[in-house]
Amino acid sequence: MTRRTDCTSDQVWYPTEPSAAHRMPTNFRSRGSNQGILVTAAPRPRQIIYESSGELGFFHYALARGDVVDIREQQEAIYRDNEGSIRRHYFDAILTMYDGTRKAVSYKPHRRAGAISFEAYLADLAGRISPAIADEIVLITERDLPRATLHNSALLHDCRRDPPGDADAAILAVLANITGQISVANLRDATAYAGEAFRAIVRLIGSGRVVAQGDGRISGGTLVRAAGRSVAR
Repeated sequence: MTRRTDCTSDQVWYPTEPSAAHRMPTNFRSRGSNQGILVTAAPRPRQIIYESSGELGFFHYALARGDVVDIREQQEAIYRDNEGSIRRHYFDAILTMYDGTRKAVSYKPHRRAGAISFEAYLADLAGRISPAIADEIVLITERDLPRATLHNSALLHDCRRDPPGDADAAILAVLANITGQISVANLRDATAYAGEAFRAIVRLIGSGRVVAQGDGRISGGTLVRAAGRSVAR
């Protein structure tokens, strides 16, 4: 890590860390390929390489979860096949959860996974790889990630690019005087921060300090309340 010498004692700058992938994307691109780099939000940004739009959506989802503390993409697992030959499999991600468990995730479109019996392959792989790699192997398809969830996860990632500031404090101050729920639009308009207030609301939902009703897309009509407050009846 590098610390900037012109920072005050409470301001630390971290450069963007490189990808932790064990392999880089190939030059071959299929019809469904969409390669790129996702940079995680502060305070310690890191590059995450993705190879499809589905993987990008999954990484947004994983970053938005409060129980995921670390993500490592394209992680190698070495195993022996039935003939004793050494093989390599690359998991799309290994997630370290808040409780310390590690989940090896393979993302595959549902139709593709079914066509190649991928779930059966992963079940067999689970008995061949070292338990040090992961505690569980998980297959994720687009059917596991609702569109609203993907939308909100990508929105949260974008809003987290801005550090919390006065708008966040203003939102919490307004909510402290409200019993029950208020729409995102009305909460935004109760401050002087306009669009910045909307982004603050999204960040606060992501951190759990504000609770959104339902699981639809976050919009101006979404009802929210302060965490710990009951819904008025």
